[in-house]
Amino acid sequence: MKLLKLKHWVPALGLLALAGCGGGSTGDTSNVGAVTGTQQFMDGIWTGTTGTGSAQRNVVGYVSGGSDGKGGDFYLAKGAAGTSGYDSIYGLLRVDVASVAATNVTYFSVQDGKFATGLSLAGTASTSTGAARTDTFSGNYSNPANTAAATGAVTSIKMTYSTLNNFGATYAKLQGKYTGGALFGGSWVLTADAVGNLSGTVSGCTVAGTATPQTVAANSTASPAIYNVVLNLSGGITTCAATGTTQSGVAFLKYDTVGNKTGIWMFTRSSTTTLNTYVLDGVLVAGSTSTPATTQQVAAGFWKSSTSTSSGDVFAMVLPDNSYFFYKRVGGGYDALYGNLVVATGTSILSSTDGVYFANQNLASTQYTAGILISGDVRTQSSLTGTYTDPTASSAQTAFSMVPDTTNLYTSPILPTVSALYGTYTSSTIGFGGTGLTLKIAADTTDGTKSVITGTTTTGCTLTGNISAYSSTNTTLNLYRVDTLTFAGTCALAGLPVQSGAASAVFDGANNVVGLRIGAAGYSGAATRSNLVFIGSKS
Repeated sequence: MKLLKLKHWVPALGLLALAGCGGGSTGDTSNVGAVTGTQQFMDGIWTGTTGTGSAQRNVVGYVSGGSDGKGGDFYLAKGAAGTSGYDSIYGLLRVDVASVAATNVTYFSVQDGKFATGLSLAGTASTSTGAARTDTFSGNYSNPANTAAATGAVTSIKMTYSTLNNFGATYAKLQGKYTGGALFGGSWVLTADAVGNLSGTVSGCTVAGTATPQTVAANSTASPAIYNVVLNLSGGITTCAATGTTQSGVAFLKYDTVGNKTGIWMFTRSSTTTLNTYVLDGVLVAGSTSTPATTQQVAAGFWKSSTSTSSGDVFAMVLPDNSYFFYKRVGGGYDALYGNLVVATGTSILSSTDGVYFANQNLASTQYTAGILISGDVRTQSSLTGTYTDPTASSAQTAFSMVPDTTNLYTSPILPTVSALYGTYTSSTIGFGGTGLTLKIAADTTDGTKSVITGTTTTGCTLTGNISAYSSTNTTLNLYRVDTLTFAGTCALAGLPVQSGAASAVFDGANNVVGLRIGAAGYSGAATRSNLVFIGSKS
């Protein structure tokens, strides 16, 4: 098998659970022109861009018409630099004839997890020649000071009324299972039933909620495509920092150019005074033709090729939330395949529609291929088999067959505390074509409750990141979360997207930690990807 954004086993992704606190900004927006023409109504779904040149980012969002059609709540998701996720811009706006204004706007910067409040947004809404409704908006928003997204000036924004507004919201259309993000870039899975009940997991939290089709808004000229959403979060405090809280917001479905449903957007924010917000960009879970088992099977665990060929062995790490990372030695590095698996309820059929394949021997411009499909079958802690579309083999279906990897035990003989990993690890190569890397895991010198990763490569890069125990209800795991993994220095790896993923220990026969495995990936708003495969021995 040829295999192988991992803040970023990867968006993919992309989930983005956002929480934190941050500074404010009160800068004024620039003059956006005189108010002319007839009353404009902006209710609906909008897409566009913010910024210009290399700083330009895509934006998608929703504007409520309010009780009179002249404005209400709005929520915009903006592609973030250096990450797989989305910054958030939300608040309350009003449309006076053609003049759009919003004050006390909140901005969330995913890159550093900080909020800026008190921003303003202003612009002009207009109707194109021959259009029956408001279909363009041009304006700007003020600087989100004290965040990684700060620019020191206003940022331009241009949006158009989306064709997604043409798909009316019904329970029947909403019904289905959706997944997005990934540890390899915060993973989430939500299922909507026939009457709009939502269930699943988001960013380590168990979710129960509802999605209700909106009624026709005042002065609206289109069937409402929006669902009102409420998400109730629960779980252990170690896995769900927002446990016991409620998020509310909106969702709308995504469709391709021929009208087939492909996924969902969901924007929510905390219903309490604590600042917290989600941007969920999900795909519709694909089916599978594999022969299923008659009982629920679980893919989580560590896997290896069922038949060893040494140089061609495939390994995999599947997390409890079904984020996966496959890797295989190819030439001087590793090919990798990562994304989100879905195991059909009450069966063994598995699928993935959002895989990303990294071909380490390709030219830099062609190393990453997105949208890789996987279909197959899993038997809990017994076998993991299937096929995937292989971009290194002209997109042919390449088979894989794996069994549990007992050299890297899923259930650890030691407690899953990060201190158990403290020490230095060295690998001869990593997944960037043969660069050596030495890592050290130790307590944070400024905060003894946290642990950090530091390291250097043979090409002069420095590496920093955070590592913490990855826990799951009623399970002790040899599994650790890796976040904010960053390369710096005068070397080819510097400046690549921030990564996230998972790590696990390797044990000898006496249950001593003798090695470390890390799979991580990142994805930036400019569509730049990065990934790391580290297979190290303890010094």
